[in-house]
Amino acid sequence: MSGYFLYHSIGTFAGKAELMSKALSEFASIWAAENDGQWPAALQKRQQFIDMWCQLIDAPAGSLTTAENVTTALYSLIGSLPRKTLAGKRVLIAGDCFPSLHFMLAGISERFGFTLETVPLRAGETWVRDDDMIAHWQEDVALALLTFVTSTSSYRTDLQRLTEHGHRMGTIVGADITQGVGVAPFSIADTQIDFVVSTSLKWLCGTSGAGILQVKPELLTNCAPELRGWFSQENPFSWDLDQFSYAADIRRFDHGTPAILASIAYVERP
Repeated sequence: MSGYFLYHSIGTFAGKAELMSKALSEFASIWAAENDGQWPAALQKRQQFIDMWCQLIDAPAGSLTTAENVTTALYSLIGSLPRKTLAGKRVLIAGDCFPSLHFMLAGISERFGFTLETVPLRAGETWVRDDDMIAHWQEDVALALLTFVTSTSSYRTDLQRLTEHGHRMGTIVGADITQGVGVAPFSIADTQIDFVVSTSLKWLCGTSGAGILQVKPELLTNCAPELRGWFSQENPFSWDLDQFSYAADIRRFDHGTPAILASIAYVERP
């Protein structure tokens, strides 16, 4: 089978354009119909996308939802934590992370009261060694964001080793799995990581906007996202302005009316 991959950008395969066109065309017919079937059909399509992702990374039901990209997913997670979680503590990230995540963390560090520590690359090397991450990782690290596979050197981090160390330090450990998922095996059950951010753009051959946030159920119960809306509730159609309450599962990370097209345009690689 022939294939093509624009490294660090867009994955594709023979027949992708036709499959995407078919999926979007079918949805256009549903959305433009003069009836009331648009939202049930659209939300079902979105749920199919969520279910495929859960199966792919062994995520428990009710722990994964959609996001526009990894940056918004991480911001939403941080904004959901109790204020005392990060205040006066360190957030740890490697110098070979995806830059957008570092830009965001650096910008919000003062507001959330944490110090961002970036573990540097050694002179002449192209990725941050796992040993160097551990050397910088003590009990004052409240949250650490790991990169499963780096976008600059394709180095594959030992997530299980680093996560085990982080949990010994009492750290919330997350991972950006964008660059490896779909080509390198990854399992929530194996790593026991606390949260995951990713997108479908690369080896999964999806489209932009088809991102995800996955949160471990044990962490989820302590999350109260500041970015919230009518879809954050158990019943989105409960519009009593004085009776808002979060959904029990990952739906609490949903907020306004969900975007659907990216989920529909995602094409499972044959």
